[in-house]
Amino acid sequence: MLNIKRSFIVLALTVIVSLFAASSAGAHFSSSGYSDIQVGSTTMTYHLSLLEHDLLQIFPDKADGGDKISDKQLAGSLAAIGKLVDDGIIVTGDGKVGTGVIVGAKHEKRASMDMIGIDIRYTFASPVKRYLIQYNFFWYSGVDPNHSNYATIQVGGQTIEQVLGSQNYIVQIQGPGAAAGNPDNAVKPIQPAAMPAGDPSSNPAVSWQNTLQTYILMGMKHIWSGLDHMLFLFGLLLAAEQRVWKIVKLITAFTVGHCITLVLSSLEIAYLSPKIVEPLIALSILYIAVENIWKRKESARVVVTMLFGLVHGFGFAEVLRGTLSGHMALPLFSFNLGVEIGQLVVVGILIPLLLLIRRIPLKINWNLYASGIVGVFGLYWLVERILTQ
Repeated sequence: MLNIKRSFIVLALTVIVSLFAASSAGAHFSSSGYSDIQVGSTTMTYHLSLLEHDLLQIFPDKADGGDKISDKQLAGSLAAIGKLVDDGIIVTGDGKVGTGVIVGAKHEKRASMDMIGIDIRYTFASPVKRYLIQYNFFWYSGVDPNHSNYATIQVGGQTIEQVLGSQNYIVQIQGPGAAAGNPDNAVKPIQPAAMPAGDPSSNPAVSWQNTLQTYILMGMKHIWSGLDHMLFLFGLLLAAEQRVWKIVKLITAFTVGHCITLVLSSLEIAYLSPKIVEPLIALSILYIAVENIWKRKESARVVVTMLFGLVHGFGFAEVLRGTLSGHMALPLFSFNLGVEIGQLVVVGILIPLLLLIRRIPLKINWNLYASGIVGVFGLYWLVERILTQ
């Protein structure tokens, strides 16, 4: 009788704690934008793509359709959009602030997402040796401090990738002539506290090493900020019962699965809407928890794990969709490597923790209760994500 009461108490506490934590942990996607920048000696053309949903939060006029901006509104709001751009993007050429002229704005599809594309042109009176771009959209106004912009910069015959965020929103670009003479230093990120007053040569060069580092860190942060991905990994470790060979098989199956769809989705060969992916990720967490409680054949579990890995891969790829046009090899490899490193770090921390818990001399089936916690998270997210679509 005592054991039954204790089980009910533990289960109740599990549900309360899980619901409290789950209430603040939903989908892990934040707003994003894309910048396609072509740098000339006296001109810079800037194509800015923002999600229509995100732009609505700062759009000067209320949308006609509630959550949509009509073509008529876009055409009639170029002056107001110009003011938004002036606040959101600051471009200087050799220290002189350029005025952005809005050439046009229209609806567009990018990576199967509804976006607003804004064409901006900056013109300078004489050839520019050094451009500076400061990108202030969304985090500067406090709308979304986690907003990211994936910039593709073409200068001096080169194509350079740069991810702009709240901690890295100022970029220095050499003019085409200078960039051709010193290609490794064509683009440099600049910390806001270290804006160059004179010689900027002390700033670190952006090259393939920087792209590698940027996307590796992005992949690591993505998996660490996704509590749902980490809980699925935790459920897999519970399923393996801390047996090395089982752990290797399950983690390998999950990795193979998400690598396949990460590549296919990032290259826009395959696509699954987040409205489908997010509930399926929650379902995968619930399923693995139920499987841990009602154990089935190990071979079937490996297959199911790989199938759910395919689903999680679509979730990972959502960050990269639309950013890899024509020059995807290094960013894709780096992001995938970052995801794997982040995953291994999580596994490396959880395994010793689980082994330590098993040594605690209490007559409690830790796997059962831990799987119950994982299952409550999965069930909560599944219901929440279905109802909020």
